Amino acid sequence: MSKSITPWGRQCKAQMILKNLTLKELSISTGLSKTYISAIINGRIVAPDETVQKINKALGMQPQESGCRMEQIQ
Repeated sequence: MSKSITPWGRQCKAQMILKNLTLKELSISTGLSKTYISAIINGRIVAPDETVQKINKALGMQPQESGCRMEQIQ
């Protein structure tokens, strides 16, 4: 069973491109494995809020009201 990428996942990918971050660099800054981050961003697994917050912080993103959809900090 594969799941489709969420708007949050798309935003994460966009932020990685804008910040010129690789998955390896994101892994180092969050303390999470590359495989785990990839699975979360691509919608294959649902991560705990704490994990999503680590990714948000590393990418300079903040949660919107929905909790799953994120936006860039201005």
